[in-house]
Amino acid sequence: MKVETLRQRKLADQIKKYVSQIIDRKLKDPRKGFITITHVRVSGDLRIAFIYYTALGDDYQKEQSQKALESAKNFIRNEMAPHLKVRYIPELRFFYDESLDYSRHIEDILKQINPPESRDEGSEESG
Repeated sequence: MKVETLRQRKLADQIKKYVSQIIDRKLKDPRKGFITITHVRVSGDLRIAFIYYTALGDDYQKEQSQKALESAKNFIRNEMAPHLKVRYIPELRFFYDESLDYSRHIEDILKQINPPESRDEGSEESG
C-alpha cells in the first residue's frame, strides 16, 4: 500500500468537508436519511475520491441512503467543483463504512462475556 501524499490528504479533507455540507444542506432526496461522512481517500492521480459514510437506521434505510448518494453523485460533484483548486474534479465513489457497526458488534460481545453487573461487583470487593 502506498503512502498518502500531502496533496492527496489535503484534497481528501476538502472533499470530506464539501461533500458533508452538500449532503446536509443541499441534497433534498428523502432517501438519504442521516448520513455522516467518516473518511475520504483520494487515488494517487487525484481522479477518484473514495468516500466512506455511515447512515442511521436498519439495513433498508442504509440501502436507501446508498441509492440516494449514487443518484446524487453528479450533483454533489458539480456543487463541489467551484471550491476545489484542481484540474480535474474527482469521480465520487461511495462506500458504507462498516467499522462503526463492527466496533458495536465487538462491544456487544465483550458485554456478553463480562456483563456490567459483574464488573461493578468486582470493584466493590477491592475497595
